Amino acid sequence: MKGKRNNQKTVLLPYLRVANVQDGYLDLKEIKNIEVDVLKIERYRLKKGDVLFTEGGDFDKLGRSSVWNEEIPDCIHQNHIFVVRTQTDTLDPYFLSLQAGSRYGKTYFIGCSKQTTNLASINSTQLKNFPVLIPTIEEQREIVNILNFFLGKEEQIKQNCLKLLEKIEEIKKSILSRAFRGELGTNNPDEESSIELLKTIL
Repeated sequence: MKGKRNNQKTVLLPYLRVANVQDGYLDLKEIKNIEVDVLKIERYRLKKGDVLFTEGGDFDKLGRSSVWNEEIPDCIHQNHIFVVRTQTDTLDPYFLSLQAGSRYGKTYFIGCSKQTTNLASINSTQLKNFPVLIPTIEEQREIVNILNFFLGKEEQIKQNCLKLLEKIEEIKKSILSRAFRGELGTNNPDEESSIELLKTIL
């Protein structure tokens, strides 16, 4: 907890905030440090495979989670982040994270959350009571592989669309620039088609 006074020896360690935990991924562009009681480091130290859940936020962000892969050494977590450490021979951490982020998971978390205007939150008891659907570990891993494949395709399509929008914006600027310089021509039928002009621009 930020601002908490420590009477014991402390060390400065990196820690994850709610803003770092997104829905299905971690945003680690900005990592802050905090003074930590040396006796409490192990309690809050993140370990590979930990599933990180946020306590609350906007309704669409409730129950968002991601899996920690020791991206930062000796990193701990803020008290507004819940950490679930699964028995990996029974429950794959990626399977848990994906299930929590599914419509099934979102419905559960929204249904049991404490809600105020535009905000919602859950507590550790509600998180522990999440009715996880658990097929065999082999099925879980296959489901994770399939979903990751399609999620990767979705992300690729998004990136391609963004590049296309950028290209369209460049074309618009080029057309306007030529128009102001009087280079787009007139309605004279003897002039070159505007389609040919666009082909030149592209």
